[in-house]
Amino acid sequence: MMRFGLILLLACASVEALAQSRLVGDLPRKDNKPLEALPGLETEYGVVRASDGARLRTIITRPAGSNAKLPAIFHTQAVSCGSLEPLPADRLTVMGGLAQRSGMAVVRVERAGTGDSEGPACSALDYDTEVRHYRDAFDQVARHPWVDGNRIVIYGSSLGSTTAPLVAQGKKVAGIVVQGGGAATYLERMINFDRLYLERSGKFGPDMIHNEMIRRIAFQQHYLLGKNTPQQVEAEHPELAGVWQSTRGGAEAPPHYGRPYAWHWQAAEKNFLAAWAKVEAPVMVAYASYDQFEPRASHKVIVDTVNRLRPGTGTLVPLNGYDHSVWRYPDEFAAY
Repeated sequence: MMRFGLILLLACASVEALAQSRLVGDLPRKDNKPLEALPGLETEYGVVRASDGARLRTIITRPAGSNAKLPAIFHTQAVSCGSLEPLPADRLTVMGGLAQRSGMAVVRVERAGTGDSEGPACSALDYDTEVRHYRDAFDQVARHPWVDGNRIVIYGSSLGSTTAPLVAQGKKVAGIVVQGGGAATYLERMINFDRLYLERSGKFGPDMIHNEMIRRIAFQQHYLLGKNTPQQVEAEHPELAGVWQSTRGGAEAPPHYGRPYAWHWQAAEKNFLAAWAKVEAPVMVAYASYDQFEPRASHKVIVDTVNRLRPGTGTLVPLNGYDHSVWRYPDEFAAY
């Protein structure tokens, strides 16, 4: 786990070996796009079949020239829709750094309706289905000839930090690493998100924040716990009109971060801390000091909980001076 954490923080080094890529399985390539090819990596575009019949694209990398089964990193993606390929060859990303520097196999699973994957469009894919697809894929990837099924680490980024412990339930995992998401309730996350928006966006004066937070707390309760669409909330509670239109990731990226309202309603039902309590493997939580979405306490509660239950198995890694996307900024306002 410490090795993984160090890799997460390292910059890319030059790699001399040539890239190798191949397409296997019965899932066709869309639009005849070229296969990803990064120096020093062997890349396999494969397929897993979910329990509902959808074929999902897997992209698995390993160091070129590897022969033995390798420990693996299984990635659970952030909420926003978008393909996980290609990893850029001209700049460092977290996933690219892990693939090129870890010496491990790195597994990406394209969400339903994304990239080559079948199933509903990402804009219609709900939370429960997404988690079920990851769990199906995990079981099949664990049997892949490149992967040591006894040494798989789940890495969740952003809201993938909430799906990571749910994917791990009942599975044999070597560890979980998350960054950009904690174990507070989803309702608390959205309320914290609103608070940071009001404080850091520059659109609200200090004298406005109190009343705006009261409105937003009420709105989020009706929306997430009441399972009402934003339009229904405003129709039934006209005093909350305008909240949704000024919520970052709401009206500007419909329906909500580009995902259906059901995704968020289902996330609000989940007991994330209970899921973390059941994880028997070591846990590492990376917190960026300028995170725009969740505060440090939401991250730290994961580590505190697992260490009370299983002393010494939780580690909190501070990423001082970084934001939610692991970019460096001079302060939290510039990051926002």
